[in-house]
Amino acid sequence: MTTATTLPAFAMPKGDAVQAVKQALEGQISAWNKGDLETAMTFYWNSPEMLWISKNGIEKGYQEVFEMFLQDFQDRSQMGVYTYEPLHIEQVSAEAVYFVFRWKIELEGKRLMGGVSSQVWKNIAGRWVVTSEHAS
Repeated sequence: MTTATTLPAFAMPKGDAVQAVKQALEGQISAWNKGDLETAMTFYWNSPEMLWISKNGIEKGYQEVFEMFLQDFQDRSQMGVYTYEPLHIEQVSAEAVYFVFRWKIELEGKRLMGGVSSQVWKNIAGRWVVTSEHAS
C-alpha cells in the first residue's frame, strides 16, 4: 500500500499527465489523512456535472457529494487513514487520465471501509481534477 505525501491542492505538476494525476491523488489522500476534508474535496471538479457512483447509487454535483462526505464524517477524527494500491492508470487523451486503484481506510488498526475505485481525471483550467469516480 502507498501512503500519501504532502502536496498543496493547487500545485499540480506540469508535463506528464499520468505523473501529474498520481501526484494529485497523493495530495488528496494527504489532505484526507490530516482530517482536512475541504482540501481533499478541491481535487474533485467543482461542477454540477461531477459524478460519484457507489453501491448506494449515483450522486451528481460537487456540492451534493461534498455534503454527503460532510454528513458521513462530521467527526473528523473518524476519517481514519487512507492508503491505496494502484491497479491501472492510462492517459486516454491529452486532457484525460483513467486511474483504478484498491483503497482502504483504517482507524486504530481496524478497517472502516475499502474496495476498488476508478476515477476519470481531466485537466480543466490547468488543473487535474476528478470528474467522475466509481467507488465500490
